[in-house]
Amino acid sequence: MTLEPRLISKADATRLGVMPGWWAVTPDGTPAGGPYATEEAAMVGIGARGADQPTGRPGESGPPPEE
Repeated sequence: MTLEPRLISKADATRLGVMPGWWAVTPDGTPAGGPYATEEAAMVGIGARGADQPTGRPGESGPPPEE
């Protein structure tokens, strides 16, 4: 599956049921991993697919803070 980083706004996040921020999204625009603090962090997350990825769904933890 091809993923690309995309910034999801607060309005779009509400519509999609996720938190706003940078996401790894599928070609059809479905969030697959995130949110990430930056576009670069999303790209690293995409490259690390297979590792535990944050879901960004309400009530679930996001990625660890960047150092």
